[in-house]
Amino acid sequence: MNGGFMQLQTADKLQSHIYSTVVSAKESCALIAAPGLFGLEKSAPGIASQQSVLAVDTGKRELYVDVVEKVWASVASGGTVIRAEVTGSILARCFLLGNPTLTLTLNTRLITTPQEGFNTATRMSDVEFGSNVEVSDREGGRQLSVVTLPGQEMTVVRYTLAPDHPHLLPFTVTASYHSLTPSDAELRLKLTSNTGMGTVAPQVTFRTVAPPTTAAVMSRTSGPRDQTVHFSPDNKAITWAISQFPGGSYAQAFIRLVDSGGNAIVESGELEFEVSRWVCSGLRVESVKLNPPASNLNKWVRYLTTSDSVSVRLT
Repeated sequence: MNGGFMQLQTADKLQSHIYSTVVSAKESCALIAAPGLFGLEKSAPGIASQQSVLAVDTGKRELYVDVVEKVWASVASGGTVIRAEVTGSILARCFLLGNPTLTLTLNTRLITTPQEGFNTATRMSDVEFGSNVEVSDREGGRQLSVVTLPGQEMTVVRYTLAPDHPHLLPFTVTASYHSLTPSDAELRLKLTSNTGMGTVAPQVTFRTVAPPTTAAVMSRTSGPRDQTVHFSPDNKAITWAISQFPGGSYAQAFIRLVDSGGNAIVESGELEFEVSRWVCSGLRVESVKLNPPASNLNKWVRYLTTSDSVSVRLT
């Protein structure tokens, strides 16, 4: 943990996030509002943290800007969010000689006070700008500037979404139960991605506990190809894991609970996930500029959301 944010630590976990080929982008390259700015981002290669083992070739002319968020939530059956907390940060790392000034233009202001009338600002309960970060009045307060240090990670801003800010979680879990025989019941789970096309979850895991009399489980799945359902007889734990879950899709697991009782139910579970190219706040970096401008610069803007603790009621 670093300031409350998880640091990815294993190369195999990061490998699913990265592409080895970097596409060069000119300083005047047009930006798009959707994830995957500069035409570079194929997936989110983890954050540019100094504690991360993400390999960055310091011999290249590269600039990394990472928007990273972590989610804690309690979810009722049917997907209604009861409580949620989303913390995030914007990190930057520049591999250029000298100390060019980095200017980021966001798609929204980061404010902590209620505004009268209609406004599009993202409501925060806490905003902490990094050392020497300047917030410009230009672009409606959406522009942040900082002098870079070669090869060093810089925290541009840390933030926490306001409790009353609408929270859209990346996934919704629903469950239904069916009696198969007097001794066996079937648990049907459906996991729906709310992140839209173009996003991907390298790993999603749902864990729950079967009724105490359950002797074994029999399962089948539909949706993404790489799915597994594992049952541990010792503690009755059921683990449903999905790899490379594409955004805008859904997965289903049909789990027969042997000797659980025909009317058995499962009350709750825990959801764990990593999602690239998407963040809960909807925060986006619309523009990235350096002063003085740099030619032949490879720019990366990356988005990553991870779960801290997401508890889901199934009944």
